[in-house]
Amino acid sequence: AEASLVAGLHFELLCFHPYKTVLAYTEDLRTYLKTDKGSKLATFSGHEDRPVVGEDLRPMHDEARKIVDDACVSDVILLAPPGQIGLAAMMVANDDLQLLQQKQLQQPSNGEDGGEMQPKRPTAPKIDLLGYVASRFDDREDEDHNGLRSRINDVCDMLRALRQGKYGCGNHGIDMVKLKAVHKKLKKCRGGAESKSKKKKKKRKAKTDEDDATAAKKAKTG
Repeated sequence: AEASLVAGLHFELLCFHPYKTVLAYTEDLRTYLKTDKGSKLATFSGHEDRPVVGEDLRPMHDEARKIVDDACVSDVILLAPPGQIGLAAMMVANDDLQLLQQKQLQQPSNGEDGGEMQPKRPTAPKIDLLGYVASRFDDREDEDHNGLRSRINDVCDMLRALRQGKYGCGNHGIDMVKLKAVHKKLKKCRGGAESKSKKKKKKRKAKTDEDDATAAKKAKTG
């Protein structure tokens, strides 16, 4: 009903969501990290010493989108602005990738100990995203940056908690047995409502047919 009303009034709804933030920051980082200021904000694990290219940001972008997927089916989307959720998702994704790469570095290298050669995964740089924001908006007061840092850290904690099924996240911590039981009950309720509706329609149709037949008889006798 609301959609029909909005369409009738010729209104257009604009939705702001964290996906746009993730994409916008990734595109800006692609160029900013090549500058003198930006190059100091990104480092590679191991002994790599090279400038960041666009493909290096793909793992963080993809992981951040997965985190946003979880946020969009939870209460987090109602507790923080989309821009902060998007930035926090990138920070959590970047931290996760660094932990994963550290574990990979501790494992035997490809081909050692009789192991099979594994394809090399793209290396994700460690990026100081809060430092990037502070550098990008260096005209703001320190108080503003400190407040943003505190809020973003709080959102990061919420996003990490989604993996335990907190904040009503529908992608984690689901009890399938309970879910199937609820689905069966809803299906029965929906089926019962549909059957009642069909019975009412049949009764109305039968009454209409009866009224038509009575009217036809009266017309003939008259």
